[in-house]
Amino acid sequence: MREVCFEVNEELYESIQKLRGAGVSLYDIVRAGVERLTAEKLKPKLITYSMCGEVRPFKFRWPGGIEVYDNALCFNVNGDTYYIAYGRREVFGSKRRSVVVFRVSRRGKTMRAIAEFAGTDDWQDTKLVAALVKKPDNKYARPDEIDKIPEYTPLKDLIKDHGSVIKGGKKGFAALVVREDDYEKILYYAVRRYEMMQG
Repeated sequence: MREVCFEVNEELYESIQKLRGAGVSLYDIVRAGVERLTAEKLKPKLITYSMCGEVRPFKFRWPGGIEVYDNALCFNVNGDTYYIAYGRREVFGSKRRSVVVFRVSRRGKTMRAIAEFAGTDDWQDTKLVAALVKKPDNKYARPDEIDKIPEYTPLKDLIKDHGSVIKGGKKGFAALVVREDDYEKILYYAVRRYEMMQG
């Protein structure tokens, strides 16, 4: 007879034991996990993209001078090149995480900032960043206006009042709040913004 050993995650084991103690069958625990994972993995993608590298450090010339970011991840979206740059910037009263999405022109000669996100007040723990949402006319949207902008429909559950996630933020205005590594939603928002800017 051969002895089989494997490592068990103590917290997971405890959680399963508590559920079992509450009368939940092992079958139901496994089924709930499989159903959740299946729903997450098989839900349709907002946007199709592929990674095409990283630039470290990343520099961009704004009208006021050159800003240096720690790094920028390169993405290909429908044949277009986007960079998501990560750094820190003084904004809304403190030095916060800064995430900026840039789009490279088709000829690769110019780069344009499309969307800007700032770290929320709890960024240290959550890695959440918020972007003030803009309407097709380039004005800031209010939370109650999001339903009237079909491009943002897939993101509406992630829209919050900017002032509720950033102290000193723009209270009464809509903010898209996502994890800084949620490339799919960040790129989806940036692409929709670019389309609106082309208008």
